[in-house]
Amino acid sequence: MKVVDSETEVTSAAFVSKQMSKDVAGSAEQSGNDGFRELWGKPNAEINQVEWRRLCDLSQKLAATLPVIDRRERFGPLVGSDDLRVAPLHRWFSYKEGFSPALLGEVIQELQLPDEMQVADVFGGVATTALAGMDHPSVQEVRSLEYSPLAHFVGQTKIGWPKLDPDRLCRLVPIALDYDHQRPVEFPSLSSFRNPSIFPRSRLHSLLAARDHVRELDISEAELRFFLLGIVGVTEDLSGAMKDGRALRIKRSRSRRARSLADADPGFRVEGTVKRALAGQWSSMVQDLKEVAVRREQAELTAVHHLSGDARNLIDVKFDAGTAGFPEGWADLSVFSPPYLNCIDYTELYKLELWLMEHVVDQQGFRKTRLGTLRSHPSIQFPQTQYFGDRKGKVIELIEGLAKWMTDYSRRASTGTIVKQYFEDMFLVFQEQLRLLRPGAAAVCVVANSTFSRREKDKEGRWQEMWRLPILTDVILGHLALLAGFESVEILSARDLRPRNIKNGYARESLVVAKK
Repeated sequence: MKVVDSETEVTSAAFVSKQMSKDVAGSAEQSGNDGFRELWGKPNAEINQVEWRRLCDLSQKLAATLPVIDRRERFGPLVGSDDLRVAPLHRWFSYKEGFSPALLGEVIQELQLPDEMQVADVFGGVATTALAGMDHPSVQEVRSLEYSPLAHFVGQTKIGWPKLDPDRLCRLVPIALDYDHQRPVEFPSLSSFRNPSIFPRSRLHSLLAARDHVRELDISEAELRFFLLGIVGVTEDLSGAMKDGRALRIKRSRSRRARSLADADPGFRVEGTVKRALAGQWSSMVQDLKEVAVRREQAELTAVHHLSGDARNLIDVKFDAGTAGFPEGWADLSVFSPPYLNCIDYTELYKLELWLMEHVVDQQGFRKTRLGTLRSHPSIQFPQTQYFGDRKGKVIELIEGLAKWMTDYSRRASTGTIVKQYFEDMFLVFQEQLRLLRPGAAAVCVVANSTFSRREKDKEGRWQEMWRLPILTDVILGHLALLAGFESVEILSARDLRPRNIKNGYARESLVVAKK
């Protein structure tokens, strides 16, 4: 989740990685801390420079106490989502905020973990870790968890691929396409569906007709999910909108996403924009099933589950039979990537798919879904909490100082509230991880740091930076893991980025490894 916008530059503000030695970097001083200060820029004279320097110094001191190891060569290509858009099964519907399916195997090698592991991913998204673990020789079971009803549906559909017969689906695709695009349908009440720049009415009508048609077919539950996921997969392609930064934006061109399955050649003729897109998507999905069928024949697949729930409260997650989904001391490894501190409301970003599949049917349900998300965005006013209790220490002091700075100086005072709430929520996540893991096990959190800034135009119309505030998310999360009770923490540097609109800024995306 690595997106930036004009005010909150949130790609990941790293402070030491460009100077690190190739193999090992101990403390921040050992890894080369010369570039730390320049990341903070030079604040405008009107800004409280005493407090700004205090936050800078406190961040630097906390960073100096955690080991940073350069693993850019190993993990750099894996923390992004490029692989998801081309990998069979994963490409059915990929999160651009996700990581590569190869990440799990590389983490296992990096940590030199034993065989027959039980693996958890409590921010399971669209089941990337679960799919990756299905045929990994060292993994005995994967339990994945996701809050979003859309992502949960997508993930369940993907891990259900062994139940699907590609030959039967080949015969079913023409039947699924044989719908009356003028049949009566009920349009979602979301205003975006009434915007002709997003959806021409006839195109939306056809998409809804396809959805209702496949729901009426005499097919299995796994097959129904397959066809519905295909409809989800072409929704953005068929719309006039695109996911960009914090919001859906009207496209300035008619280009689709790179390597869109909707553009694939189905191998047969079909008329109509929507039907052609669905034919391309479904046919590509069938082709993936044929490609991975050998995996089902050659080896016994690992047991995987994609559950619904909240990573902050694992104890309440249950299987349908009522047994605990994440009991105490169950996992040998936990690999997860939470929403980044980037002020992006992913419920808003994926609202077209949410409403089209009727995971949300009214504004009350939409609001309820938003309120249940990790508090990483100010799109809605979340309840105030005191999850840190009476705990003290430099990390709490830094979090409170950063939150107050953002409240006082940001254009959106609510961003300051979110800064504190985000780290409160992540503290709960690490507490739950400590309960979930066995002694000697590790929680691996993929995350990027954030750079918040404020710019204004001078009298000549030139943009001037008023202040810049790097938030060292990986460092803060590492210290919160220690506060939650983990024995040790190290940071594996994965890749360097340059935040947009930030001069001389550097970015780090990393893996925070907390060992119990």
